[in-house]
Amino acid sequence: MELTTASLGIVLAVGAALLFAVQNLCVRLGTEEGDVVGVMLVSLVCNVVVLVPIVLVLYPPPYQGLFTPISLASFAGAGLFGSLVGRVLMFKSIEVIGASRTTPIISSNVFFASALAILLLGETLTMPHLLGILLIVGGVAFISWETAATSAPNQSLRQIGASLVVPLAAAASIGIEPVLAAQGFAEGTQVLPGVMVKVVAATLGFGTYVLLYSSFEVPIGEPIFRWYIGAGVAASVGLTLYYAALEVAPVVIVVPILQTMPLFVVVLSFLFLPQRLERVTVRLGVAAAVVVVGATVVSLSG
Repeated sequence: MELTTASLGIVLAVGAALLFAVQNLCVRLGTEEGDVVGVMLVSLVCNVVVLVPIVLVLYPPPYQGLFTPISLASFAGAGLFGSLVGRVLMFKSIEVIGASRTTPIISSNVFFASALAILLLGETLTMPHLLGILLIVGGVAFISWETAATSAPNQSLRQIGASLVVPLAAAASIGIEPVLAAQGFAEGTQVLPGVMVKVVAATLGFGTYVLLYSSFEVPIGEPIFRWYIGAGVAASVGLTLYYAALEVAPVVIVVPILQTMPLFVVVLSFLFLPQRLERVTVRLGVAAAVVVVGATVVSLSG
C-alpha cells in the first residue's frame, strides 16, 4: 500500500511525540541525583551535534543564502524562548513535580500561542478555540488538585500555586516560539535551516551562562550521565522527526498529534519509573487526556 505524505507526516509526528516523552523521562531520572544545568547543557550540545551536520549535508553552500536578517533573528529568538528559557523551566519543573504532571501543563503552550496570535497577528477567537482553552484550563486545574492530593498533601494553596508557576512559565515561553518561527518562515527560510539556527542560538546562550555564572562539571563516567545523553539524543531525534513531519504534512495534522505527548509520558511513567519519582493515578491520566483534547481542539481550530 502506498504511503501518502499525510500518512508519513502522522508516523513522523507520533515518533516525535514518543521521543519527546522519552526525553522527559530521562530528565526525571537524570535530575534525581544530577541537576537541571547538566541535563540542559548535554541536551543542547546533542541537538547541535545531530542537527547541524544534517543541514550542512542537505543544503549546498553558501549557507547565508538560506536566511534573511529577519528570519535569522526570528529563529534565534525562537531558540532563546523555546529551546533555552522554555526548556530550562520545563526541566526544572520535571525535577520538582515530575514528568507526568509537568508535561500536560506544558501542552497549554497552545493557549499562550493562540493568545499571542490573537493579540499580535490579528487572529480571531472562535468557539472551538474557546472550548479548547476551557478544556486546557480545566485539565491543568485538575492536575494541580491531583498533585496536591497525592504528592504534597500538607502544602498550602499558595505553595501549590507556586509550584505551578514554573511549568506555566515554561508553557508561555514555548508558546512564544511558533509566533517567532512563523515570522521566519514568512521570510522564505526552510524548516531545517530554521531549526538549526534555533538550537545553535539556544546552545550559545546557555553555554555563555554556564561559563560566566556556573561551576558545573559534566558527570562523564557517572551512572546519571547516561540519562543526560538519553535526554539529548531523544530530543534531537524527536525534533528532527517533528520538523520532517512539518515538511511533508500540514501543520493542522502534525501539531495536534504532537499534543499526545502527555499521554505517552503518563503511560511510560507508569510502566518504567519507580513510584518514588512518579506517582501516576487514573485521575492524573484522565486530566492529561483532557488537556490533550483541549490542545488538539485549539490546534485544529487555529
